[in-house]
Amino acid sequence: MTKVVEEKFSISYDADEGDLNNHEIGALALGRSILGVNDAVSQANALINKGAEVKLKVSAPVREGSIIVDFLLLASTPNALALLKYLGFSGAVGAVAGGSLIEVVQKLKNRKVAKVTIEAESNVAVIEVDGEKIECDKYVAQLAVDKKVRDSLHNVIQAPISGKKNAKFKVLNEQEIEVLVIDEAVAHSFSPLPVGSLESEEITKETTTVYFVQVNFNSKRGWRIKLADGQEYAVELNDNKFMANVNQNKQTFSKEDLFEVILEKRSLYRQTRSSYQYTVVEVTNHFTDKDRRLV
Repeated sequence: MTKVVEEKFSISYDADEGDLNNHEIGALALGRSILGVNDAVSQANALINKGAEVKLKVSAPVREGSIIVDFLLLASTPNALALLKYLGFSGAVGAVAGGSLIEVVQKLKNRKVAKVTIEAESNVAVIEVDGEKIECDKYVAQLAVDKKVRDSLHNVIQAPISGKKNAKFKVLNEQEIEVLVIDEAVAHSFSPLPVGSLESEEITKETTTVYFVQVNFNSKRGWRIKLADGQEYAVELNDNKFMANVNQNKQTFSKEDLFEVILEKRSLYRQTRSSYQYTVVEVTNHFTDKDRRLV
């Protein structure tokens, strides 16, 4: 990779007793921590930068003064470095609205995520846990419910300091100024993603043309549409006015007629499977002779 820009940051562990107090850390714990930082950076890059070329390096040996590991992120564009802000590993100017990944995961307090809603054309997501709604950036929300990312944060933050007296995890910028501090007492918030958590819910709407290949004159359920590319989907029809017009003109309704509709797609991404629900929010046009139009 041709280096264009770079940003340095460090992570630090210290405690009042034990190995960390003696500037030591288990090789396995350190290895998992470094790998965790790498995995988090890789996942964030794939999501935010769509796989732009970045390279993470450990730029110096582990240093004393507690335990400090220096990292150097190389990127092909300045924008690609922004992923560090999303993760919480950067003190660069311009905070992420709603908090970084580390800050949002701390707010979740290791609770099972019930729902993540991302509206179409919006940069804001809403995470629901125990009846509480937490607003944050859409990329942060998706990272916060990604199992691999949560495992990475556990290995980077919680595992090295868990059970150690007055232990702290710190992120330092290039000038070694503290950007973030997590005390051992709250590090349990960075446990792996709870089993049964919903990974993500995304809602999109688009205007498209469809054929109604299956109808139900008695219910908004039981309808089926066919798109221009030949794909068919079961849908719920939520346009009451159109439903009423269809019932008044059953004889003239034809499955060969082309309609313009606003179609909502609700995508549910879970750890074990994904599902999709389609709703016709509104029928906006009926492409047929004037005397047969239902819209």
